Amino acid sequence: MYNSKEIRWFYRTEVESIRNWFEENGYIFENTEARTDFYLPLKEKEDISIKLREKNIEVKQRISKSDKEKLTSQVKGYLESYTKWSFSSAEDDSLFHEITEGEKFSWLDVKKERIGFKLKKDNNSNIIRVPIEEYPDYGCQIEYTRVKVNEEIWYTFALEWFGDQELKFNYSLLDEIVGDNKLKASDSMGYAEFLNKF
Repeated sequence: MYNSKEIRWFYRTEVESIRNWFEENGYIFENTEARTDFYLPLKEKEDISIKLREKNIEVKQRISKSDKEKLTSQVKGYLESYTKWSFSSAEDDSLFHEITEGEKFSWLDVKKERIGFKLKKDNNSNIIRVPIEEYPDYGCQIEYTRVKVNEEIWYTFALEWFGDQELKFNYSLLDEIVGDNKLKASDSMGYAEFLNKF
């Protein structure tokens, strides 16, 4: 079981200032490996998702959703708390293969190309940036992802806090990433709510 707190935004059109910030800091879509997750369609359900990812079955339930939050003058959205369970599938699980390779049973395939990093505290309690592949005991993952669903390209920007402690950091970093744009609460939602559009 894994607990997290997240805030996420989705856009049909790429937010150029966000892409530019990531590229200027060495995070480029072309340097990342795409993966495809398969989601079970759950119409009208915004608080739970079930997906198949890299031989695992993951169930993610939203435990709470905040009122509209104002992280900075440029950044507004909804903080959501989640609990996630992950189970390994058997190597010879024929149903798993039929869904992911045979495209049976109408699961929704979602291709993701993700760039980003994690924030954590070093030994001197300074907030530092580490690769997204690193797994600190606690911290915050900041990611920008290109998503393809039903041949449509979308973009999502997100912060995900993980671990037994909540990492506090200066949200001025968000204004730096967002630039002259704004992240609006109307675009803020989790994957389950977003996928209900399809």
